[in-house]
Amino acid sequence: MLYNITLVSSFHKNLGKCNPDELYKIIEKIQPEIIFEELSPDTFSYVYANGYIPSTIEAIAVKRYLRNYPIKHFPVDNYPINKSDLFNGANEIEKRSIKYSKLWNEQISMIKQYGYDFLNSSACMKLLDKIREEEETVLLEINDIKLSLEYKSENKLNNNREYEMLRNIYNFSKQYPYNRAIFICGAEHREPFMKKIQEYETKEKLILNWTYYGSAL
Repeated sequence: MLYNITLVSSFHKNLGKCNPDELYKIIEKIQPEIIFEELSPDTFSYVYANGYIPSTIEAIAVKRYLRNYPIKHFPVDNYPINKSDLFNGANEIEKRSIKYSKLWNEQISMIKQYGYDFLNSSACMKLLDKIREEEETVLLEINDIKLSLEYKSENKLNNNREYEMLRNIYNFSKQYPYNRAIFICGAEHREPFMKKIQEYETKEKLILNWTYYGSAL
């Protein structure tokens, strides 16, 4: 088995060229034998229940692919999420920073215009880095302990989720060998996953041949 696995970055909402049809084309082009999804097992169970009509781009595209190609797919995002760990200060930052609003508007505009070409590009990662930098700058200015703790908690949560998703991907890969697989996750996880995959490759006995879907945009 070759264990070729492609990470495809996505955006959960339908925006212009970021839509289920475009994602389906990418999946069909790769022709995976296994799909790993950024879903919890509970969410996975009802999203893929008979008769359920999913709302996210990923689930719509994957469900369509499964109708045409009966393959295995697995939820890998099973790290527990507490509402208290989530950051609720984005609106507060937006009120205080015109730059923050402009960066997000640029992000949404690029997603609408270029879809998955943008979401899977270094340009997207750089823009997300700028957004994070502005969040941190404004939070320092606000100096609100509650918001700062929430921000740190959510970053820690996402870090733990990413490690858990990777652990599950490697475990499923050991149980279900394949030549081609894909892992679909939100674009904000792309850069952290690239770093964590490098780390995993130094300690895992199973070698996965990771590639990153993308363009020169």
